[in-house]
Amino acid sequence: MSHVSRWDTHPHSQGVHPHSRSSRRRLSKLSYDPEPEKNDEDVIGFATLPDQVHRKAVRRGFDFTLMVVGESGLGKSTLVSSLFLTDLYKDKKTPDVEDKISKTVEIEKKYMEIEEKGVKLRLTIVDTPGFNDAVNANECWKPVAGYIDQQFEQYFKDESGLNRRNIKDHRVHCCLYFISPYGHGLRQVDIEFMKQLHHKVNIVPIIAKADTLTTKEIHNLKLKILEEVEKHKIEIYEFPECDSDEDEEFKQQDTDLKSAIPFAVIGSNTVLEVNGKKVRGRMYPWGIVEVDNPIHCDFGKLRQMLISTHMQDLKDVTRDIHYENFRAINLADKMKKDQKDRNKLKRDSSPNFDQIVATDSILAEKDEEIRRMQEMLAKMQEQLNVNKKSAINGHGLHNL
Repeated sequence: MSHVSRWDTHPHSQGVHPHSRSSRRRLSKLSYDPEPEKNDEDVIGFATLPDQVHRKAVRRGFDFTLMVVGESGLGKSTLVSSLFLTDLYKDKKTPDVEDKISKTVEIEKKYMEIEEKGVKLRLTIVDTPGFNDAVNANECWKPVAGYIDQQFEQYFKDESGLNRRNIKDHRVHCCLYFISPYGHGLRQVDIEFMKQLHHKVNIVPIIAKADTLTTKEIHNLKLKILEEVEKHKIEIYEFPECDSDEDEEFKQQDTDLKSAIPFAVIGSNTVLEVNGKKVRGRMYPWGIVEVDNPIHCDFGKLRQMLISTHMQDLKDVTRDIHYENFRAINLADKMKKDQKDRNKLKRDSSPNFDQIVATDSILAEKDEEIRRMQEMLAKMQEQLNVNKKSAINGHGLHNL
């Protein structure tokens, strides 16, 4: 997994609300010369700041939390293992039919640390076994929303505590939502889940098991899903805009990623040999489907977006929008609770609290009545002055 640095224009600097999706981010490749020109006397040397930040960030390492949501049998475990080239679910047990009937949504976490070219990534995979498996799955989104809020709450407590140097970030940065390829678009459970969680987490829709569909069927299903997403005003993860001065190749890559939403993917950890070359794929009687072949599926584009180009932006949106919205709501609720507690304390500490409240109300009404009378007197005085001036002018004209 390669570390790609990205420098964004912070929403505060643009004069827009930082907690709104309308505050657009910018996607650009990092380009700087860390070595100042030694022969130039005008060079101060602060051009090395990005290099200093880079070294410090690499030394500290990076955290990323990925959530996968979807019903059983859509290949969630296989896809995650394919993304990170590891078998996280080798001990996984498949529940039988009787267990699925009454099964509730569970939250399972897997931790792993990956290192590539000296860059360390502490990865947390949050799985949701049991999602939409029960007979009554109307509220299967609630445990997922509850878990996301718990991570926000824990981070808020840590951030408000005394020891803020070693805060562990377990906030969910991205949710891969798996959509069944066997339907004709989004089902009610899909719509309800995304509507309930799109203000809490970055949702990236995935069409699972794309090898069960033809190219035309995939195209039509993508259009149908995007149409229903717009119809129900669901806000899926929105790619940031490219800087205008980027090269054409980079712009084309970004355009290809945006046009691939929702990603139609295939997962497999099986290594096959095709024309003397080893590839990951699935073998069928009619041929082999290659996981990394862009003609066969969007797996490569999903991995590029999730890991190589947009991982930091997913974290930025989580921090600047989803967490800040949670924090604002949390603080507002806390202020309301504190106000209720103060009123309760005042009521409990005063035996004649009701009389005091009634007296305060009467005094407020009297003050309002006095204010109205003063306004009436001021208007009457003003009218008298106007009449007096008119009378004087008229008398002068009469004498002339």
